[in-house]
Amino acid sequence: MANSPIQVVLNTNNFIEDVENPGGGSFTDFYEDKDTEFIEHRDSLSQQLQEIKDMQVSNEFAPVSYAKITLRQSALAKSHRPSKAMFNPVITPIVGAGELGELYVELTPESIDRVSSSMGRVETKTRKKLVDGKELSNPSRMRSEIGAVDHISAHTKSDKRKFSITEAIEWLSDPRSGGAYIIELFDDPPAKKDWDTLTIPKRRLFSSFINGLETFGSGLFALKIRQDKDAAVLYGIKLEEGGTPVVQMFPIQSSATKNTNRKPVNLDTTIHAKLLDFLDRHPLVKRVALPPIITKSRVSSSSLRGTPATMPIFDSNTSYPKLCIVDGGVSDVFGDWIQDRWGLISPDDKNEHHGSFIAGLAVIGKDLNGSEVCKENNGCHIIDLDIYPSRFYDSYYSKPLEFFNELEIAVQNLKARTGVRIFNFSLNIEEHVTSSGYSVPAQILDKIAEDNDVIFIISAGNTHPRHARKEWPSDPVEVLKTFVATRNDSLKVPAESCRNISVSALNPPDMSGIVPYGLSNYSCRGIGSRTGLKPDLAHIGGSGTKHHTEGHGLFSINEHGHIEDGCGTSYAAPNVAKIIASLENAIEGDVSRETLIALSIHHAILPEPFNNRQLNTVAKHLVGFGMPQSTQEILEGGDNAITLVFANRITVGRKLNFRFSWPSCLVKNGKCTGQAKLTIVSTPPLNYRYGSEFIRVNIDARLRQLQSNGRYLGRLNAIYTPETGDGGLYEKDQIEHSFKWSPIKVYEKKFPRGIGTSTDWSLDVEYLTRDGEKIPQHGVPFTAILTIFDPNNEEPVFNDMRQTLQSIGVQTVDIKTAARIVSRV
Repeated sequence: MANSPIQVVLNTNNFIEDVENPGGGSFTDFYEDKDTEFIEHRDSLSQQLQEIKDMQVSNEFAPVSYAKITLRQSALAKSHRPSKAMFNPVITPIVGAGELGELYVELTPESIDRVSSSMGRVETKTRKKLVDGKELSNPSRMRSEIGAVDHISAHTKSDKRKFSITEAIEWLSDPRSGGAYIIELFDDPPAKKDWDTLTIPKRRLFSSFINGLETFGSGLFALKIRQDKDAAVLYGIKLEEGGTPVVQMFPIQSSATKNTNRKPVNLDTTIHAKLLDFLDRHPLVKRVALPPIITKSRVSSSSLRGTPATMPIFDSNTSYPKLCIVDGGVSDVFGDWIQDRWGLISPDDKNEHHGSFIAGLAVIGKDLNGSEVCKENNGCHIIDLDIYPSRFYDSYYSKPLEFFNELEIAVQNLKARTGVRIFNFSLNIEEHVTSSGYSVPAQILDKIAEDNDVIFIISAGNTHPRHARKEWPSDPVEVLKTFVATRNDSLKVPAESCRNISVSALNPPDMSGIVPYGLSNYSCRGIGSRTGLKPDLAHIGGSGTKHHTEGHGLFSINEHGHIEDGCGTSYAAPNVAKIIASLENAIEGDVSRETLIALSIHHAILPEPFNNRQLNTVAKHLVGFGMPQSTQEILEGGDNAITLVFANRITVGRKLNFRFSWPSCLVKNGKCTGQAKLTIVSTPPLNYRYGSEFIRVNIDARLRQLQSNGRYLGRLNAIYTPETGDGGLYEKDQIEHSFKWSPIKVYEKKFPRGIGTSTDWSLDVEYLTRDGEKIPQHGVPFTAILTIFDPNNEEPVFNDMRQTLQSIGVQTVDIKTAARIVSRV
């Protein structure tokens, strides 16, 4: 392969410019020329508010409550939000969101009266204005916002809790649950010393909740779980046998230790009923959920070969990638390959089989499976984060979600001690069937990853054996039938984590009777997500159907150092983790999370069984962006392509605008030919109080061509865009098909007949904020990767484009050494 490496654009700051703000347009009249219907709708909303007021006046706790505003489908865009005129942020603040089109507002009897009074003064006849000879609607903001609202409802018991007391007792009796309810609040009670600064209604709201818990009775233990800015306000509440009630309003940041004298969980039905009744009735409570249960993904293995493996020799003079394995422990058979251990779990409470199989794929995988399966060279520093005990779970973790507190402390320490940044997380979490939304474990992994500048590679999860699908058929129609008929195979928590990478499993490439690279029959699939494609990537995880001589077709070593076969998404994840760790090792200096993720995504290839157009609608939920290539294939391009990397930050009122000429060798008969692919990865601010709208800034990239009218027109489509159109105009369609609000976006287009009449192009990186959101002061980091190439592998695109860029003052350098020159890669 020719040496035409990825080029980092060094002087990206030269292409950051002010955003042109054309100003806002007119408001939308959702009841244009339907004045009678508008009056009925307004009066209906007023009546709904009055009913909420009546409930507030009679509430035993406080006159403050929270209501759900449901928007009509055509009003989901932020320009239609009823947050300026109808619900003024000073009087009736929007405090969060639920599903798409659901907002939560804080109300008091007095604020409801003011809203109703303002609504009563709105114009009731359609207003028009003349624009360029046409009559257009010209409503006030209030009329527009009233029309955008479908209905307003109180937040009641049925919205808060979906499980019964019997279900709760059964779930909490599992020692792995920690025995605590997870409570989400609408607002965060401040320290008691600051209650004098609150309004009387707010003070009553907080004091009735905290004091109600403190006087509940013996054995109650309540602990605030997180203290992060913009985190959901979460408390864990546990009922123990005996003891004085404890309400801890701030998180405890202490490392776990084994303690066999923990207080047992009180499973008395009467006292649980009393607690749940209090939480159901209190207006501060947004949601009551049952806790997650951490498990290892179900895997299959057998000692098909059973012979001792010959471990690669560790060379202290060689630079190896570093991989931390979050699991139950890694065996000593790896010797010098183990760089560090966390050392939490007692030897008697360890099961090192799962973690050792994962480590074996990173250290000796290529020898055992070949380069088609394990693309990177043998050898890897292993950091053993032994955090999951095989028994006595509650002896290690008795406080609410204490497992994740320990994980956070371990990540901070192990990164400081070893420099490791890639963490393999082949653990999944079982949630109660009533749980929904973006999970608390995913929220915590997001925060740990961002705060510590690391990436978790998370297994997508395996189905229960009785829910495994039939093997991947060779006929696409049969594939679709299989997935229509399959249930209970949705992505496992925390694989939806938007700051990290999740991985599904593929069949091995050369097993008898198995379709190569088809989705393994146990691998969980993604569903429609507000965070973009999940899973993100796919890799070989072994066949779910065992062959009599080849086993599951994926080989590693067990805790005794013997070769065995196995399968599971647990074993697909480390194949991806090794690639990303190798990328980080191959590039000098500090490489941003955004760049590492973007490189792996941008160069991923859709496995052959998914290339059929009939599978376009399902492939994205099965393999995400595809299967990543090796480090060498990613970093070393060919002469017929050029890949440019732009790593920077978007700040308030600014955008990246990079103008260039299309490679002359790809200009045929005045038209631009070839193919282009554009990937952008960003780290936007998150606020989990806003439900499905928790991603607060949309960073987007566009590749545009100059038109005869002087404007630039976008030329690429989001991958998996339906052939029938551009993904739709409605907000929900743009989210589903065009990656709107997703931190990871990929666009692509082939121009076989040429396109346009101009060779002037522009790469633009722009932003859009949610209603009421501002770009952080430090900006939003992003990495955009653009590849332009000749699909026929004939034209000298690399040299042609590089010379053109140099002639206009664009400074580029090989990505592997860019950190010597520029601060952000």
